[in-house]
Amino acid sequence: MKRARYKAYMHRLINTDLLHMTNGRKHYHMKRLILIYSLLIVLMSGLVSCEKLFDTKPLDSTPAEDILTNENDAQTLLYGMYAYFGSGASYGRSLTTMLDIMTDASLASTGFSNQLGQMFAWKINPGTSEVGDLWSNHYGAIYNATYLINNLHTISGDSVNLDRIKGEAFVGRALMHYNLVRLFAKSYNSSTAANEMGIPYRLDYDDPNPSRNSVGEVYDLIVSDLDKALELLPNNESYDNEVFTLDFANGLMARVLLDMKDYAGVIEHTSQVINNPAFSLTKDQAFTDMWLKDTGSEIIWRVGYRITDANLVAPGYNFFNMNNMESPLLPDYIPSDKWVNLFNSKDIRLSTYVASVTTGYGWNSKLVIKYPTNPDFTSQVVGMNMPKPMRLAEMYLMRAEAYAFSNDDESAIADLDALLENRIENHQGVSIEGDALKSFIIQERQRELMFEGFYWFDLKRMGKGFARIPQDNTSTANDLDIKADDYRWQWPIPTSELNGNPVIKQNEGY
Repeated sequence: MKRARYKAYMHRLINTDLLHMTNGRKHYHMKRLILIYSLLIVLMSGLVSCEKLFDTKPLDSTPAEDILTNENDAQTLLYGMYAYFGSGASYGRSLTTMLDIMTDASLASTGFSNQLGQMFAWKINPGTSEVGDLWSNHYGAIYNATYLINNLHTISGDSVNLDRIKGEAFVGRALMHYNLVRLFAKSYNSSTAANEMGIPYRLDYDDPNPSRNSVGEVYDLIVSDLDKALELLPNNESYDNEVFTLDFANGLMARVLLDMKDYAGVIEHTSQVINNPAFSLTKDQAFTDMWLKDTGSEIIWRVGYRITDANLVAPGYNFFNMNNMESPLLPDYIPSDKWVNLFNSKDIRLSTYVASVTTGYGWNSKLVIKYPTNPDFTSQVVGMNMPKPMRLAEMYLMRAEAYAFSNDDESAIADLDALLENRIENHQGVSIEGDALKSFIIQERQRELMFEGFYWFDLKRMGKGFARIPQDNTSTANDLDIKADDYRWQWPIPTSELNGNPVIKQNEGY
């Protein structure tokens, strides 16, 4: 990547990720945010640039010691970390809808515009834009988090508030590395994790050319960061679901431990969240409103878009592909019958997630409506909703899985019933056990969490492939068969990183 391309990339990030960024508590001036990005241009280049910029500073750069001088500066840097999450290269699209679009849960419509086409067709290579953009986005967020963690001790202020900032930074660093290792490395396996290539875990920036930590090292460092966060984050009575809280840290730890098959740990950390009276499962209109209005007692963390965030990629856009609310529906991707047929007709998730429509192509089809346009955003991008990367329902499903694989079927069924009583009218209770119960839990994750970025990861961690089956005249030839051992489950290290980092190794097959 040449200097001009790098500057253009940073300019785009400023315009999309930071221009309208806020977490709902306090606004900061654009000037300060640009200064943060000027600092990133100097200090992030070891990861996202092919050209070393450490020896020269851009004319508009600000020395690091002038960026972090007080509590307000620390909070601003933390806001900078959160700004990355709304990008299309993060939870704005790639980590929510795109990953599950890549599976057998969806098909490309006959008139699709080829958006996300390479990823959908698994034509993934080191130069694929979605791959490089996600890598750069995540390591940008990691930089902000790591800089805060390593430099907060240099400023004075309210110790409780500084601990809270540092705790949120630890969670952010853990989350981004967790996403990266699951995308760019093989799944965690206790017998091989020490020898499998993971991703660089950035504890500092002393080395501009980091090598890849092993998968085992990465997971150990994620757990370490989360342990520190759990010690630092306050246990507040008031709740803010647009920042990383103690509950989110517990939920993320449970995800990590589920990968590691530490079922006792999963039960411990999910129970911390489930037992918090700040959360409760929703039903009926309250469940629908959670998706339509981005509100509700199930949301543990949402990406806090604002009405001014028109330049951000809407998570649901590719299920509508329309310029405004009056345009014809021209969906790029439609739900597969295989997924839709998993639902009971009395399941509120069916009517909330799927609709039958007449498209602009002239045929009737099912449509994914899990991300309907929030009424607050109707003048912006169609399909604009706040991504909700962690919800209470996931906690019940993770705990149920942990109970089932610990041979405690009774407790697993109790968690499933608690969830399904809020989803299915006149739910009669789960009455299966053993392997059938385990399979039911996995299917329940598909019903509840599809197009939230879980199914692709579930297939990978469980060692399963998939096969797409074209259906009637609404889809193109999508008969893709991906085996569990396909090398493309490990995304390639991006070209920009390979060109700029002489020690990093590429994944097999690319």
